[in-house]
Amino acid sequence: HSLPEHLSAPGEREQRYAARYNFPPAARLSCACHLVDDVVIRVPEESQLRKQVVRKAAGVDRTITVDAPMRLYYVELPTPDLKDHRGDWERLRAELAALHGLIDLRIDLPALRACQPALAAAGRAVTVTVLHNTLPLPEAHTAAAAETSPIQPVPIAELGGEVIRIQPGFHDALYGIAVDVGTTTVAGHLCHLRSGEILATASRMNPQVPFGEDLMSRVSYAMMNADGVERMHRAIIDGLNELVEELCRCATTGDGPLTPVDIVEMVLVGNTTMHHLLLGVSPIELGGAPFSLVTHDAVDMKARDLELHIAPGANIHVPPCEAGHVGADNVGVLVAEAPYAQNTQMLVIDIGTNGEILLGNKAQMLSASSPTGPAFEGAQIRHGMRAAAGAIERVRVDPATLDVKFKIIGQDEWVESDQTADGSPLAEAIAPVHAETIDTETIGTEVIGTEAIDAETVDADVNERDSRANPNGRNNGAARADAVAAQRRRKRDELLNPTLRAVGICGSGIIEAIAELFLAGVIAPNGRFVEIAHPRLRLGLGDGGGKAEFVLAWPHETNTGDAITVHSDDIRAIQLGKAALYAGAKLLMNRLGLASVDSIMLAGGFGSYIDPIHAMILGLIPDCDLAHVQAVGNAAGDGARMILLDKQKRAEASWAARWVTYVETAVEPSFQHEFVGAINIPHATDAFPHLAAMLSAAQAQWPPDRMLAMDAMRSGGSRRASRSERTARRERRTARRDA
Repeated sequence: HSLPEHLSAPGEREQRYAARYNFPPAARLSCACHLVDDVVIRVPEESQLRKQVVRKAAGVDRTITVDAPMRLYYVELPTPDLKDHRGDWERLRAELAALHGLIDLRIDLPALRACQPALAAAGRAVTVTVLHNTLPLPEAHTAAAAETSPIQPVPIAELGGEVIRIQPGFHDALYGIAVDVGTTTVAGHLCHLRSGEILATASRMNPQVPFGEDLMSRVSYAMMNADGVERMHRAIIDGLNELVEELCRCATTGDGPLTPVDIVEMVLVGNTTMHHLLLGVSPIELGGAPFSLVTHDAVDMKARDLELHIAPGANIHVPPCEAGHVGADNVGVLVAEAPYAQNTQMLVIDIGTNGEILLGNKAQMLSASSPTGPAFEGAQIRHGMRAAAGAIERVRVDPATLDVKFKIIGQDEWVESDQTADGSPLAEAIAPVHAETIDTETIGTEVIGTEAIDAETVDADVNERDSRANPNGRNNGAARADAVAAQRRRKRDELLNPTLRAVGICGSGIIEAIAELFLAGVIAPNGRFVEIAHPRLRLGLGDGGGKAEFVLAWPHETNTGDAITVHSDDIRAIQLGKAALYAGAKLLMNRLGLASVDSIMLAGGFGSYIDPIHAMILGLIPDCDLAHVQAVGNAAGDGARMILLDKQKRAEASWAARWVTYVETAVEPSFQHEFVGAINIPHATDAFPHLAAMLSAAQAQWPPDRMLAMDAMRSGGSRRASRSERTARRERRTARRDA
């Protein structure tokens, strides 16, 4: 357990600093405390040198009809007299019916309390905010039951609505927020509900990540801890409140600065586990078959019920879930891409910690989920990291020479990786000094943080200046002090503003690296490294010497002083994740009797940054004409925005969620067979004709020894090596490593 008592008690100076800068509860200065027991530490966004890059901006340009369920109505009431015994609310309701045709209205309690003060403040002229009904009429469900996609818009029950706010005088500003609550990241768009304009976009890490990297880890946390659900619920609510504040700060409007109370509606989408935790519902039932949801219908509630600090009567709309682990986020993708309106067979894959899949057209739609795990986010990778400045995001490997070039986040130029820094062997040329190797007692050396100042260097600089200023060559004590101070400043600047170099590798980078190594003949189809002699390939690693790694960036090319490599274990983690995704897609294709699909849409913040060619080489997606493979951005967030801005889309979401047929891959008998076949790169048996020319061109550049090594790997891959063969192989690796 992580407790505040597991850190040393705050001293007087830290307490003064915390009071001066209004530290939140439990916040500590890392430089003023030490560990006494196990703790979980969160570094706030504002304290991070290289912040997480959450790539969930609005996706591709989409045509969105702006007809929001939340509307404004201006009304002027006459002065009451003794002959009219109605209350002011009844008078207002009657005027709304007479002027705007609004009937069967109800009023929220905070709006009722504000009614008379608002009427008195502006001469009985008020602007009323009304949330309209968006429930599909029964004939929409009839269409769903008939398994036919609607040609006309889904019919909506127009009657009814709720007054959620009454403002004195005339107002024409109306604001709402659409949020994609992902397993790893949360992204929101603040929109003007009358124009549809995006006024601000903000994103951050999901604050539930410390409780578990993936869905099942959080379900397990809820099972194992009595207060687990409440803690995870509180974490995401606090995170959403912080996101709202950030969006309001960043919004640019002609109506002056925004505050959270100006927000009258939020639409929240997420997978079913996020859906449950957001509502404060235990997700334990989602931990095993039959994966029952507490509800699969859309949910509307008051923001105050969730303790979201926006307008008192603001509405929170959570679109419907489909089933199992396919939640409202996939419904957002469904609404944004509208495959149910297409004639062609469209495959939509939302790639994330929990991969979600849609397949079909206007005749029939199937959906499924695949637990890809956190490897695509950089977790479970030896040098993996989430997308942040310094993360390798693009990789190219020359098939002939195995020369490497890469791009890192935060830098536009490609880096041509070179084994040596100055022409000398790397091991001799680069000898990074780590903090633990610095002897602070060494005479002639002063230490600043983890950097050393060499007194001899300082003396040499001072003596050179003194020899010009003082012919007798005497040292000047003041000059030496100035030189020490100058070197301190240089070291401090280097620490606070280091040169941006590679730090690790993020999800898109590891996918490209493995695909490029496969193209170059360094990795065999089974995911194992081919045994060739090359400075970048380190063989004979791990117990028994059966593992290897390939160097992408040498130590002098990184900020850590360590080489960044692709390890055998990294390849296996990616193989398992991509096999789960491919197997899920293949199951849906088999259900519809399809050998191929007409188009593929890659959705999600991660899917948008994957190169389609490398995704297909890896076997992450089925074979398809590459001209018809497209990244569509954060489609779940776009769908949430459509549902926020268009009441027709909101009704359509409720219809579509019930019309789609959900396939539970976890209990499909053929899933294991498809999964095993998909582990190979790109696949053990499925053909990829659209890659044939590219694979042949790359293979033509392999040198003969690599071709022979690959042939040997392939021919030996069909049978298990004998004990004597394995022993001989280990001995060869050991001898090569020792040499």
